[in-house]
Amino acid sequence: MSGTTYNFIKQKGIETDFEKEIQKLPYIFKDPHTLDKKIDIKKLQFGSRIDKNSSTQREEFYTVKEIISPEKVRLNNDLTIKLIGIKEDPIINGDATNFLKEKTKGKRVFIRYDEVKHDKENNLLCYLYLENKTFINAHLIKNGLVQVDSKTEFKYKDKFQQLFNQAHFINEDNKNFK
Repeated sequence: MSGTTYNFIKQKGIETDFEKEIQKLPYIFKDPHTLDKKIDIKKLQFGSRIDKNSSTQREEFYTVKEIISPEKVRLNNDLTIKLIGIKEDPIINGDATNFLKEKTKGKRVFIRYDEVKHDKENNLLCYLYLENKTFINAHLIKNGLVQVDSKTEFKYKDKFQQLFNQAHFINEDNKNFK
């Protein structure tokens, strides 16, 4: 180490105007999609351990604050979700809303996602479960309170259609016995 010399060379400042240089390029990429936050990433952490304040639970539990419709629910963190595979049945809309109120009243729920996270209206699409893993989306269909959304693709589409057919088959049998 002794006898070693060190030369510190200071680099000249960059005097290039990058904006002008970019304008000279044959193609300039412009992203048509602005990055607007659809959801607060602090409210929905998908099991990430990056944030030291994140919860270590596998599922984040919520309570249902408001039932907007049989399709839409607002959670206690003010996140509005749309239930995947559910389509309102205008004839028995009130029954479905009452069913949701009874099932979720005072109970903790958690949400799971499918491949598509948002619909065309920018609603967050979710499957809703009670803390004991009761599948709310499926129970609404099983009880004949809603219709299956056949226009969109989702993981449980075949299962939901079977539940819907069974529910209407049972309802038709009950009408025949009366």
